[in-house]
Amino acid sequence: MRLLLEDIGAVISDVCTYFPQDGVLNTGGIGALKRNNGNGSGDDKGSGRLKPYDYAGLRLSRDIHNDTGVLLLSARTLLTYKEIELLIRQNIALKAGDVKQATTVQLIDDAIKEINEAFGDKEDGGPIPCDSIHDRIVPMIVQMSRHACLTSFWEHLILHDEYTSRHSIGVALMSRLIGKAMGLNEENLTELTVAGFLHDIGKVGIPQEIINKPGKLTTSEYERMKSHTTYGFDMMKNTKGITNRQALVALQHHEREDGSGYPYGLKGDQIDPFSKIVAIADVFHAMISSRVYKKPIPFYTVLREISRQAYHSLDAAASLCFLKRVMEMMVGNKALLSSGDEATIIMLNPDDPVHPLVEVNGRYIDLSKERSVQLECIV
Repeated sequence: MRLLLEDIGAVISDVCTYFPQDGVLNTGGIGALKRNNGNGSGDDKGSGRLKPYDYAGLRLSRDIHNDTGVLLLSARTLLTYKEIELLIRQNIALKAGDVKQATTVQLIDDAIKEINEAFGDKEDGGPIPCDSIHDRIVPMIVQMSRHACLTSFWEHLILHDEYTSRHSIGVALMSRLIGKAMGLNEENLTELTVAGFLHDIGKVGIPQEIINKPGKLTTSEYERMKSHTTYGFDMMKNTKGITNRQALVALQHHEREDGSGYPYGLKGDQIDPFSKIVAIADVFHAMISSRVYKKPIPFYTVLREISRQAYHSLDAAASLCFLKRVMEMMVGNKALLSSGDEATIIMLNPDDPVHPLVEVNGRYIDLSKERSVQLECIV
């Protein structure tokens, strides 16, 4: 499966550093940087400067010392806001050659490590580590979103080990993709990314034997599982650094357009738009993932199911935007048809993106009209 999920993210807007054309880190201090950066609305477009904190999520390629020779950061250190702000305080400038992009495995493993260190044992309902999420975890997710090819990310994010962490990362990443495709600004993208990351925070209150049960849940177990939505909302609603909208996502991400969801059976406009986006990302990642009780569902089968639910249980606009964005990346890829033929995806039908125009041995087939043949999988 080739999944070229490129250019799906943007650098977080509420950070306060600019990077000039030559790749040198501006070291004018936090206050000056805030004044220079303004509200992150992009007023400096055309100035030649890169976006804020472009180095977050990259690895140092050399040791960094201060003026007295003291080692501040060693080579291979993953840069997050904390490390970058240390360099700002020390008046140390970074150049593009001082960093390198972390590999897929490194980014995911480092993110999981940060999650484990930040959250630890949260079964006591302890405080949510907002600083670690914003300063260390989110920059890694943003850096993942900026990779030219995300095929390998999905391969590593759908494994069943450390599933909770992988699911949190995957939903945050996919929510960011959808939000970006829907034209959200940087501030909203950041809020949505955090909301996607924390959507299942309430599961810290659910016994692991229920979460990881290989068989079907009993009625009482299922009711307990559903309570993660209200438990997560209660955890988040009064937490400093968490917005009301992010808390609503934890509460509403299992609500459905047709009222078939939980915990309150909300419909349509009763559901916050961010909750609708995260619901799609949650369904997508859960279906393509391997769990102790199920095998992963093939990628294209999941897209077809999301398309089928787009005018029923899932928000139509967000679903269509998501499907179009993903399928646009499939143009030019090989696909297997139900007839057994191998086809090339040529063009999308904007109203029905999961049924594209394909070419088979010089013959063109519009799958949105020729329903006797279906696209089975992306090769």
